[in-house]
Amino acid sequence: MKKTNFLLLPLLALILILSACGAKPAEQAARNAAETNPAANGTNSDSAEETPVTLTISAAASLTDALTDIKKTYEADHPGVTLAFNFGASGALQQQIEQGAPADLFLSASTKNMQALLDGGLIEAKHERNWLNNTLVVVVPNDSSASVGRMEDLTGDQVKHIAVGIPESVPAGKYAQEALTDSGLWDSLQSKLVQGKDVRQVLQYTETGNADAGFVYKTDAMTSDQVKVAFDVDPGSYSAINYPIGIVKATQHQEAAQAFYDYLQTPEALKVLTGYGFSAAKTP
Repeated sequence: MKKTNFLLLPLLALILILSACGAKPAEQAARNAAETNPAANGTNSDSAEETPVTLTISAAASLTDALTDIKKTYEADHPGVTLAFNFGASGALQQQIEQGAPADLFLSASTKNMQALLDGGLIEAKHERNWLNNTLVVVVPNDSSASVGRMEDLTGDQVKHIAVGIPESVPAGKYAQEALTDSGLWDSLQSKLVQGKDVRQVLQYTETGNADAGFVYKTDAMTSDQVKVAFDVDPGSYSAINYPIGIVKATQHQEAAQAFYDYLQTPEALKVLTGYGFSAAKTP
């Protein structure tokens, strides 16, 4: 009996050694799986915090108030994204993008400026569309005593200065030029014209009384409690005011830019924009 037990001891030792050796590859495999698959270790890679992204958006000055509201909502819902707006005249913004200024999206107040970037290959057609529409009005200071109710009234002695955007770079100025030309007044009013670098400066000139009247968008007039609308400019006297949007081809944040581009076309975003007087462009 003792002899039998003695013979079994080496066999039992061999079994234990083989078992221990066999466990190591299995343990190593488990460790490797945990390293390559966080879910196997009780974590989810999808829940990992995304790298923060700052989107630079070149936008027409007339969009300032509406986009400031949209920024608050969008950033609250997308904590990894910061929206940095560069507001200005669409013509100036177009030139900045052409000269290589950083921008992820372009929100223009003129089809002409967007088309120039499309033609130059700086924005792809599949990432561009007509977005909003606007209308042109003439405003006067709230305390104005001038009788201004139509285009011809701008020729009166009570109106000494008329603010308009620079037609070559400010879409609102170009539309004003078209309307005044259509009325036969552009040349005769040259001595009264005061030009602003964008539509917001035109509004400011009128608010402060530095201009007795100003051509601005309906949306700009709605944001100010210092001016009143004297009259709506005949929409048949100027080109349709379209606001196209597009993703700049050189963006380094394609996914985030696409997400915000899509969001701007949602009912939620359009509700904010229409609240400021814009109207949603009709889908072709």
